[in-house]
Amino acid sequence: MSLRGVRPILTGYLVISFLFSYSCGPSYAALLNKDLPQREGVKLGSSNMIFHSAFSQEEQYDSNVYLTDSDLRYDLVSIMNPSLGIEIPFRDNSISADYDCNMVFFGHQVEQDHIDHRVRGLIDINLTDYKIEVKDMFRHFTDRSGSENTARLKRDTNDLDAEISAEFERFGFRAGYSNSIEDYLTTDISFDPLTYEDRSTMRHDVMGELSYRFMPKTLFLLETDLGYVDYYNCSLVPNSWYTETVAGIKGEWFSRANVNFKAGFRYQHYESSDLIDDKPYIGPVLRGGFDYYITEDDTLGVRAERTIYESTYDKMNYYNVNLIGFDYTHKFSDKLSVSAAGFYQINLYPSETTENGKTGKRYDNFFGGSCGVRYDVRKWVSVEARYEYNQRISRFDTFDYADNLISLRGTVGF
Repeated sequence: MSLRGVRPILTGYLVISFLFSYSCGPSYAALLNKDLPQREGVKLGSSNMIFHSAFSQEEQYDSNVYLTDSDLRYDLVSIMNPSLGIEIPFRDNSISADYDCNMVFFGHQVEQDHIDHRVRGLIDINLTDYKIEVKDMFRHFTDRSGSENTARLKRDTNDLDAEISAEFERFGFRAGYSNSIEDYLTTDISFDPLTYEDRSTMRHDVMGELSYRFMPKTLFLLETDLGYVDYYNCSLVPNSWYTETVAGIKGEWFSRANVNFKAGFRYQHYESSDLIDDKPYIGPVLRGGFDYYITEDDTLGVRAERTIYESTYDKMNYYNVNLIGFDYTHKFSDKLSVSAAGFYQINLYPSETTENGKTGKRYDNFFGGSCGVRYDVRKWVSVEARYEYNQRISRFDTFDYADNLISLRGTVGF
């Protein structure tokens, strides 16, 4: 499906959005649209309910659709992205929900066509001394997820988080529970005799965090997490429990710098298995970074991560991710900005495997960069052009690839 095919839809939507943009009031929604961050929504009658909607059309050129090292297939991809949502504010509290749909159409590789769905909900309650937040996101999608597997696999995910927090003069706390489900909807072989469906997981996590304000705008944080990973579809894949303790800094620690960084230690124990590796992970973890405001119009961000993720590769139970990246944004005006980003990542696997007669511990080096220009024509319409480059160089060259992606995206909404 080309842009020409949806031109009447876009024209009609543009007119509706233009009319609504002059009749709407301010919105305090916490569920944001990245393409229209300043949108205000429209009030429904005399009630406090605020309605949001948007429509995006994106055209892509992808130089390596299947992310392979040989027999590369390029394609032109059209993505239609309608969304709608509602917010119900009451006093200092709010309830929000939205729905987002991605309809992806390939020009040549039509077997890759798919439709992705996302539903989000948020309850935000502000009491005198405490804040309670409950959020949930459900996704039914086929697009790639993560860096380990390049295949487009149909799956459902659901992430539920419930949290209570409070900040006093010097001390504060945060406590919460999260539940994450990843349900593979395919019986394709992952590692014989296991299918991807056998790799479906449910994760439970309980966390507690204490904070101490040692500077006017800066907190010292101490956080502990305790979790359990359950492979509920298959007894051959080992379940595990983990504990993680990190300490960090959050806030305006230095002039022009906003820091949010944590580092610490993680222990994850796996049940015994005759098929999948069950060695535990014991090692350091870190996550976060900082934003440095070079000038009012120039912002540099640095991000880092070291942690482990559950693996679907061969007999592995996990893989270790080490990532460093940056992003830079320059604003020419309130409407026009340019950005650039880059990263390096290495994934390490704990045990030896064999690929094409070569035996060793797999490691994957990732390099990537992007640049783009964004123009916010109005609060209700934006345009963005972007170029991205990604490359993987693995110990096993069967996993190598390089990909160029050029995209042009336009969004209208309210």
